[in-house]
Amino acid sequence: MRLLILLLWLLSQPLLAAETQEIELPSGESVPLTVFPGEGGDRLLLWLPSEFGLSPRQHATAEALAAQGVTVWLPDLHAAWFLAPGRYSLNGVPPQAIAELLARAAESGRKVFVMAPGRSVGLALRALRRYQQSGRDTAAIRGLIAIGPRLFRRTPQGGEATEFLPVVDASNLPIFILQPRNAGGFWGVREVIERLQAGGAPVFVRVLPGVRDAFNRREDTTPSEEETTRRLPAMVLEAMRQLDPLGGLPARAVPLAGEDAAPEAAKGGSLLRPRTPPEAAPPLRLPGLDGRTIDLGDARGKVVLVNFWATWCPPCVEEIPSLQRLYRARRDQGLEILAVEVGESPEQVRAFLADKPVDFPVLLDPDGKALAAWGVHAFPTTFVLDRRHRIRYGGFGAFEWDGPEVMETLDRLLGEPACDDTQPCIQRPRESR
Repeated sequence: MRLLILLLWLLSQPLLAAETQEIELPSGESVPLTVFPGEGGDRLLLWLPSEFGLSPRQHATAEALAAQGVTVWLPDLHAAWFLAPGRYSLNGVPPQAIAELLARAAESGRKVFVMAPGRSVGLALRALRRYQQSGRDTAAIRGLIAIGPRLFRRTPQGGEATEFLPVVDASNLPIFILQPRNAGGFWGVREVIERLQAGGAPVFVRVLPGVRDAFNRREDTTPSEEETTRRLPAMVLEAMRQLDPLGGLPARAVPLAGEDAAPEAAKGGSLLRPRTPPEAAPPLRLPGLDGRTIDLGDARGKVVLVNFWATWCPPCVEEIPSLQRLYRARRDQGLEILAVEVGESPEQVRAFLADKPVDFPVLLDPDGKALAAWGVHAFPTTFVLDRRHRIRYGGFGAFEWDGPEVMETLDRLLGEPACDDTQPCIQRPRESR
């Protein structure tokens, strides 16, 4: 009822007209800026776009914040640097330029907060560190609100070791994380917090149940994501209340070990990335949908695909039919598929699969322990094990599993014997003629 009353009140208020400005930076760039003035307030929110650019859906949130006295700046970084939206597009934006935007915001006399989603959180951290090094008044910048931060230097591919941006360990500013629950980053947020805290950053976190990354800018939103987007202004105000008493950025930045690097795009053109040298697969023993315990060890001598997925993940859903086709085509030749669903109850998974019948085993990892043991950071992630259960390939993203390139790779593994120094070879079963 309170939410309904608040929404009705907001709808009854006159919309605050957004202003379009251009900010000239010392480096010569001109940054287009949409400003939502918060009349009578003392706070300013510099809201950086995602790597995919600004979204019209952000305007409703900005208008609601302005109605509460918060001035909102939405800079169009892609237009200023002539960048095409994409995962690594913000690598083309100099962190020093964002530090100059911060300086302009501080000149307003308001308390300045920065908000950034996804990979732009790394850009924000690098810019805030430069601002600390500039000798300007750091107390004017009150902290960072990070929505679903993606802080890897390289996104781990199929269990590769994690490598964070160097600035993560060299950040000591107040940070409030809004972490979507239905996102790969949810399972690694504890490590992100620990790394930031090790550098001296006070960190708060609020988990947002039932929503995916970019929930507030998606076109295919769920009712839960629509509701969370409506509540986002209130959550931002609460984050400001938590950050404000901490007094702003420390006057000195933490020393940075090595180069202040930006994220790197994944290299290599193959669908499945080879693991060189092959590594023994971690144990995997989980309950299946039918209640029986399923153990990877029971598939000894088979080539195994271990696929980590979630029902809320569209690419995971997209690849289910091709996984099923692959399984039917190659199971008699020694292929097994273990599909590990992460984070949901048996009832939820059964309901989801009711109209998507699969023959391969579905395992349940409700608390993410297997996900952590296998080093998974994104959905879907798949490991390809040879007959000796060594990890030979890995990767994340949806594949066409019965496509020619993947089938050729799997057929090579199916043609190998399963043997090592301690047991005789298990020859590949003969194909029926």
